[in-house]
Amino acid sequence: MKKQFTVLLLVSLLPLIGCSNLGQRVAGGALAGEPQALERGDGQNCPITVTPEVAFVPPTPWPAKPPDADRFWFGEAGLWTALPVSGNWPQLAEGEKFLLWSEEFDVTEDETPDITLTARRLDGKAPLYRTTHATNAYHESIHWAMLVGVHLPSPGCWQFDVAYKDHHLDLILWAPDQSSQPSTAVSP
Repeated sequence: MKKQFTVLLLVSLLPLIGCSNLGQRVAGGALAGEPQALERGDGQNCPITVTPEVAFVPPTPWPAKPPDADRFWFGEAGLWTALPVSGNWPQLAEGEKFLLWSEEFDVTEDETPDITLTARRLDGKAPLYRTTHATNAYHESIHWAMLVGVHLPSPGCWQFDVAYKDHHLDLILWAPDQSSQPSTAVSP
């Protein structure tokens, strides 16, 4: 009798588990398609987050597609960002603005959203990067956004976890070493 009750209990809880917040978590590929290994040129791979098969479309008033053609929306209405299609984001190791959006963010109620961004390097040793400092940003092409400054401690393959209210984004990006890139400066 006890065994039947346990089985019945488990079967009755399955629909609830599927509707929990765990099902809302967007993992670096889990709900957005399988991660793709990005060949870095040194024989190593980085399982970057790729464009999902079914594109996320933000709610109104945000644009259906990011203003930059080389980016895609990633996430859900509670929390999303615009990621580079290539998976490469060189400036993250030099200092970069990381924009995030949420239908729950209202700049008139809170100019400094409570966001936690954590990044850990997957392909080598580096200190864990964590910041809770956020502000807001506005441009007519993107509407209101939440802005977090990111300055990773080193280039490499980085896994990010971003939390805002009850929403999470998990994603993986490649931050190449810019010191080995040829200069694009124009001399006078």
